[in-house]
Amino acid sequence: MKKLYVILLLLLPVLAQAQSKVTAPTTIWPELQASYGLGEEGLLFLRNGYRINTDGDFNDLKDSGILSNFERVELSLGYEHTLSEHWRGGAIVRYAAEDYPKTTFYALFLRHNGEVKGLYFNKQLLFEYVDQEDRDASGRFRLSAELGKRLPLGSKFITPSINYEAMLRSSLGKQYDGLIKERTIDRTRLRLSLNYELTEKLRLNPYFMRQTDYYYVLIPPVYSEQGQLQEEGYTTKRNRITPVVGLELKYTINRAPSTASISY
Repeated sequence: MKKLYVILLLLLPVLAQAQSKVTAPTTIWPELQASYGLGEEGLLFLRNGYRINTDGDFNDLKDSGILSNFERVELSLGYEHTLSEHWRGGAIVRYAAEDYPKTTFYALFLRHNGEVKGLYFNKQLLFEYVDQEDRDASGRFRLSAELGKRLPLGSKFITPSINYEAMLRSSLGKQYDGLIKERTIDRTRLRLSLNYELTEKLRLNPYFMRQTDYYYVLIPPVYSEQGQLQEEGYTTKRNRITPVVGLELKYTINRAPSTASISY
C-alpha cells in the first residue's frame, strides 16, 4: 500500500506541468448519509448525494419539477469491514442519474489508517467498474490520502482534514482503435474539510474541493480567406478546474464514528 502512494507522489510533478486551463462554474454538493453497525466489525451505510451547478443551464436532470434544479443525483449503498486495527475493506454500489448518461459504479476498496506526527493518516485504494448508459463499460483506480486531527471544542469535537485523490484509467473493458487519446490520470481532487460532531452520532461536514479533469482537445487548423492552410491543427492537453462547495450530514444509528472509517 505504501508503494502505491510513493508512486502517486512521484506523479504530482507531472500534473504540475504547464497545461491549457479552463475554469468551470462552481458546483454545490449536499449529501445525506446514514450508517448502521453490524456486529463488532461490520458497517452498512447509505448515501444520497446531489449536485447543483451555479450555472442553471447545467441543472437539467428533468425538464420540470424539483429535479429540474439538479445537475445530478446519486444513491450509494456500501459495506465496510474492519480487518484489523489498521486495515479496513469493503464494497460500494453507486447509481448516478443525470440528463445523460445514467451510470452505475461497482467498487471495492481497501483502507489503511496510521499516524504521522499526531495526525491521523488514512490511505485508500479503490477500484471502480463503471457501467454507463449506451457506452462500453470501463474501470479506474482511485488512490487517496488524508491527513487530519480530531480536536476538542468545548463539549464537542471538530476534525479539520485535507484529502488528495487521483483517479487513474484502467484498460478494463476498453476496445480502442487507436484514434481516441486519453490521459492516464484523468481527474484529481484536493479537498479541505471540517467535520463537526454535533452529538456522538450526528456529524456536519462542510468542505471545499478543487476538482481537476485532465483530457486532450483538438485545436482545428486555421485557413486564410482564400482557403489556404495557415496553421496546422493539433492535439493539446487541457485541464478543467471545477470549484466544489460541499456539505455532508452524517448520522450513525448505533455506533460512534471513527476517523479511520470511510463513512466518517
